[in-house]
Amino acid sequence: MVQDRTSRTADVFYRTWRAGACRLSDGGGPFGFDIAVALLADELITGYGCDAIAETGCFLGDTTAYLARRYPQLPVHTCDIDPGFCAFTARRLAACPNVTVTCEDSPALLARACPQYERTFAFLDAHWDQDWPLLAELDTLDSAVALVHDFDIGHPRFSFDTYNGLACGPPLLARMTCPPERYFVFDPAAVLPLPCLQTGRRAGIAVITAGLDDQPASASRYLAARSLTSAHATAAS
Repeated sequence: MVQDRTSRTADVFYRTWRAGACRLSDGGGPFGFDIAVALLADELITGYGCDAIAETGCFLGDTTAYLARRYPQLPVHTCDIDPGFCAFTARRLAACPNVTVTCEDSPALLARACPQYERTFAFLDAHWDQDWPLLAELDTLDSAVALVHDFDIGHPRFSFDTYNGLACGPPLLARMTCPPERYFVFDPAAVLPLPCLQTGRRAGIAVITAGLDDQPASASRYLAARSLTSAHATAAS
């Protein structure tokens, strides 16, 4: 069963057109063309029995296209604030009836879409210029497992975002209205069943559960648990 899922993930992942190569520093592709993130997402979607997917920041639809075709049985909600990106992604995925593309702020999408479902898988990757909705996104989530892209996992191989002097990392989580007691990051030492062909920029990954048991994340082959310390909270204040 796991082998079948892995094969299906690889097949859809590597057949997805990388439209984002026109602008993105990682060359575009699903999840920044990092197969490790696709494998982790599949583990979480399966382990939590997710009944919907929400993506923030579709850009040209590389990750959206992957998610829509990998999980045709699940509704996929995605958004962007750029009408051109939304129109392109909607046209690209016109043949995928499970996809809904809207032009709106990402916290608004999550607040509207997620309450319709019991267990949403949320891929949080919305950012533009110096506007950064991630904290609002995290505070909006309920009954969801969130995969945060561009997170500081404390390893030099994995990149992360910084906005207005605040890193996308533990200090940001400490600013949440209800910070998690623990969160999870991608373990660089994890053994992957497939080779990662992204030789350029790889983004750090964090996983946060909102209103759900974190046991499936704790049992992951690809994640390591972390706690928010008082030092992190102090740095965030």
